[in-house]
Amino acid sequence: MFEKRVRVGFIGCGHHSMESLQPAVSLIPRFDYVAACDLDAEKAREAARRFGARKTYTDYVEMVDEESPDAVVIVGPPPLHEEAGVSCLKKGLHVFVEKPPSLTLDGARRLMEAMKSSGRICMVGTHWRHMPVHRALKTLSEREVFGEVFRLEATYLAPDTRGAWGLSFEWGFMLNQAVHPMDCLQFLGGRVVEAEARGVVEEGRKLAVSASLIFASGAVGSFTLGGCSPLFYERVGVQGTGGWAEAEQFKRLRYAGRERWIEPTDPSAIQTLVFEHGSHYRGVSRPGYVEELEVFAESVLSGGHPHADAEDAYYALKTLDAIVKSIEKGGSVRID
Repeated sequence: MFEKRVRVGFIGCGHHSMESLQPAVSLIPRFDYVAACDLDAEKAREAARRFGARKTYTDYVEMVDEESPDAVVIVGPPPLHEEAGVSCLKKGLHVFVEKPPSLTLDGARRLMEAMKSSGRICMVGTHWRHMPVHRALKTLSEREVFGEVFRLEATYLAPDTRGAWGLSFEWGFMLNQAVHPMDCLQFLGGRVVEAEARGVVEEGRKLAVSASLIFASGAVGSFTLGGCSPLFYERVGVQGTGGWAEAEQFKRLRYAGRERWIEPTDPSAIQTLVFEHGSHYRGVSRPGYVEELEVFAESVLSGGHPHADAEDAYYALKTLDAIVKSIEKGGSVRID
């Protein structure tokens, strides 16, 4: 057992909260689940029955004032992420909000500024960067033998046919889906400073986006999105001067380097290493949820700062906004 635990409360007990994040919290001994809150009292009581919250509430302000938790996990519609996130940061709590942090850039900046002025942690649930396969990709790309990273790529298909949260199709898709691969590219390659894109968008029928990216490091990137897809598909790749690696479908990693590690029977053969983990992952819906909350808990307890926060989320949204503007107006768009 750990000497100190993070006293955490949940704000929002809907489907995603109950199927992905609350099951993850129950696997992390660093958390002490003190209270659950939802506008629907029965949903909060279900969280207590399934995951052990000691008390339930229908008003998050009341929950925070009465329980004085160390941290809150906020999982609901994006306006709640922004509103409750800013409120809890001002009260001195550490905050974890699901993506997106807001429906607007101004709202995402407001949350980021509240984090900075409070001196508290505000993580955003972009769980791709926490997936074991993407962590392994990051580790590989930082090895000396991999060389200088000069090219990155991401391809992502999703079944969305309409704009999430009543937004336009393209912006709703960016906030609901594209924020994940974009944040993952930031994790692997740093900030993007310029984007140029073309796209085809027709609500209910098709969405296709192809963007060229320039990173602050000088690396170039490609970003390809498809909506109205019959399946989810993802692939993220990194190329360095000494190696290449890609992750696919959240579980498969392939790597090839200039150095050979066996005597080839065929001189023309390409030597690659492949890693793949199983389909049932720690009892939650997919990889990344347990890991991101582990990082949150460890950061709260250690006083450190996580590598994924409201500032990272804000810049991911700024890059996605630049892509939408480039599609609409043509030409490249700089990202300050």
